[in-house]
Amino acid sequence: MTREKFLLEKKVKEAILESQNKVIMVLGASDTGKTTLIEDLLGFLLEKYTVGVVDADLGQSHIGPPTTIAWAIFQRRFESWKKAAVKDFYFVGATSPAGCLLPTITGVKLMSDMAGQVTGKVIVDTTGMVGRGAGKILKICKIELIQPQIILALQKENELEPILGNFARMSTPLIFRLSVPSFVTQKVYGQRTSYRERKFRDYFNKSQKVALSLDKLGSKNALSEDYLYHRLVCLKSREGKNLALGIIDEIDEEKRKISVYTPLDKAEEIISIIPGKIRITLEGKEIY
Repeated sequence: MTREKFLLEKKVKEAILESQNKVIMVLGASDTGKTTLIEDLLGFLLEKYTVGVVDADLGQSHIGPPTTIAWAIFQRRFESWKKAAVKDFYFVGATSPAGCLLPTITGVKLMSDMAGQVTGKVIVDTTGMVGRGAGKILKICKIELIQPQIILALQKENELEPILGNFARMSTPLIFRLSVPSFVTQKVYGQRTSYRERKFRDYFNKSQKVALSLDKLGSKNALSEDYLYHRLVCLKSREGKNLALGIIDEIDEEKRKISVYTPLDKAEEIISIIPGKIRITLEGKEIY
């Protein structure tokens, strides 16, 4: 069944299509239709441009697993998020930017720059954390650092104005305020949790257990409390590239070994482990 689409004014479409307006940021609280809007943007942008999409929604990601900021290239036409091949990702290690503002901003900046180097347009998706306080600071800093030429602001009322007001009199970014359409549905907490579990489960579906030397990883001192059973971690290469995620299975302090479940098939490339803030099972369930 064909879903309803966003009805964008002609001036909005024209601005989005202008070549000099390369970076487009989509803002909105949770359940305002950000992902749906991005799909609609891809529908007409891909007729003219190669587009990079940066997915910074840590808890409800469509590109890459939860806890990461990932990006993918889209060419010719958008088929589905499942077919989006991750070009690179940045590990934040949490499913919410709360308490992780600096890593979140860093990741969005790095991934946006990477996407901008090889695509004609970059669309930056963001989390629904937009409230006063941390949410406001996070979005203002993202805008100032990434410097999008266009902001598409999805509002139910005026909830984004404390953010947008800081840029209202500036020539850049162009700000287009969009109403949340009636066809956008609200997700309950259980749906969000189930979605994250499914994303993690799919990611680790073909994982294998690999044993790594703690000395090789540079962990020569006493084991940190960060290295806990079932801890979600990021596996990095000597060049500093994020290779894959992993889940700690076992630590042998006597043999100085650590076992990790990961879908990565080249364990010899792993030179460092970065711990995240959450613990999960291979089935994707978070352990509290």
